Amino acid sequence: MGQCCAKCKETPEVVSVGQRQEAGRPSLTPLVASEESPDAQDVAPTPPVLPQDEPQPEPPPEPSDRSASASPPPAMKDEEALPSPPKGNYLDFPIMQDMKTIEYVQKSKVIVILKGLPGSGKSFISRQLKKMYKDGMICSADQYFMEDGEYKFNADKLKFAHEFCQKNAKKAAVSGVPVIIIDNTNIQAWNYKYYLKLSKEHHYTPLILEPQTPWAKNTKLLAKKNSHGVPKEALDQRLKKYEPALPLYYWWFLNEEDSSQILTMAQDWLKKSLQVQEFFEDFCEFSKLSSVEDMLMYYKRNEGPGDYKVLHATACVTRKGKAKNAKEYMAKKVVKDSLGKIFPLHVIGFVLTPRTYGVRLRLGEEALELWGMDDHEVESEDTTSASSGQQPVRDGQVSLDDTNLRKGSCHSTLRTGKSQLDKSRFHPMSGRGSRAHLTLGCAPMVHAKITGFDLMKVVVLEQGVMKNENPEESSEMFESFSIPEGELRTYGDSIWVIYPEKEICVSSLFSAFY
Repeated sequence: MGQCCAKCKETPEVVSVGQRQEAGRPSLTPLVASEESPDAQDVAPTPPVLPQDEPQPEPPPEPSDRSASASPPPAMKDEEALPSPPKGNYLDFPIMQDMKTIEYVQKSKVIVILKGLPGSGKSFISRQLKKMYKDGMICSADQYFMEDGEYKFNADKLKFAHEFCQKNAKKAAVSGVPVIIIDNTNIQAWNYKYYLKLSKEHHYTPLILEPQTPWAKNTKLLAKKNSHGVPKEALDQRLKKYEPALPLYYWWFLNEEDSSQILTMAQDWLKKSLQVQEFFEDFCEFSKLSSVEDMLMYYKRNEGPGDYKVLHATACVTRKGKAKNAKEYMAKKVVKDSLGKIFPLHVIGFVLTPRTYGVRLRLGEEALELWGMDDHEVESEDTTSASSGQQPVRDGQVSLDDTNLRKGSCHSTLRTGKSQLDKSRFHPMSGRGSRAHLTLGCAPMVHAKITGFDLMKVVVLEQGVMKNENPEESSEMFESFSIPEGELRTYGDSIWVIYPEKEICVSSLFSAFY
């Protein structure tokens, strides 16, 4: 078992593939493609019509997971044997080989988006994933063309095939299927945009996988290997259009249940702190609020349609390769090899300022290898400008108590234990990785990235106290207050830090935000 994972309680129900339907055509009996069925995007019809060369319409809106008609979150078994990693070449992905990751993924929510040319090995990967994650579901446009076990491709019906695939993926997401596998070619970013949006709306971690076969970009060999008769000329055209998956950020994603529990925990710490008169008075001053009830709603989270609701820690900002040192980071072998791998994050404190409320993290040695943030970045004046540091108040901003994360949809990995910081409890981090955090909420008109700058200020203040050799002077640099299960300190300027007596470990999945 992984360091931060717990045993599962129940098992998800398998979602059946939805019915095929199109304008002017009667609905058909649901047809599920066999594991050997080809990929509809990989077929070269005659005359040549290349799937996904034109945008596919999104399916009509369906009830969201917050509606009364949405399926309940899946249950989990008390005991369930872990699947053995598959044997074979070109399956060296953490989600398929790392046992701690496999256990975590079984009890969380992940959308795997396969990306590659016909014959490159996508369907082989999807079949192996389905064998491993038996409660998972493969969604593919080619399933639309399966009739009585026979594949009957019709280029005129591609639009409906992709609507069919999208609807099935959405049904699976609403039902909380733990692993949803999108088995299409997805050669351009817009091809899988819908599925990334789905991961945001239903609190899944997205994971894009590309086959690592030596012939993945060799159109001559692909023409021989693909089982759909796609000729080299058609493959050459598609290769010219092939777009690499370029992330905006690399994150450690928490699952939905852990995110919900940490938000609840954060509110509990805020309630404890508000029992301290000095903190209460300072909070009144900077928030302009007078009641505890209103103060508990001061920090807001963005939960609009384009926002990720699950908590996440930023490992690197890449902005699709345009950020400083982004290309070097994205090319690192350790980054590529770690995509879709579990990493423990250690919660060691909470930082509250007039601008932000954040969780302070300690990274392990393996996670530090993926750290790409500047721990000494200086907050410039334009950081808090309307264009870069602030965002207008808009629909979707909720208090920490009002989050729409579903409880029980995943298995919690939270573990509470003795702090490993010992004597360094009040100056736990400096240097590499000291900026690592989870943003819980922000004051109105404050951007989430400000949380990192507020944490860096705390690090500087803590180091100043530690390095001051005069005990009397150092004691005057902060003020401490005892609270249940921890200590609350202020360093002036309305900067407050909660130091819990115990440390909390939580599992996360390293992936990317696009």
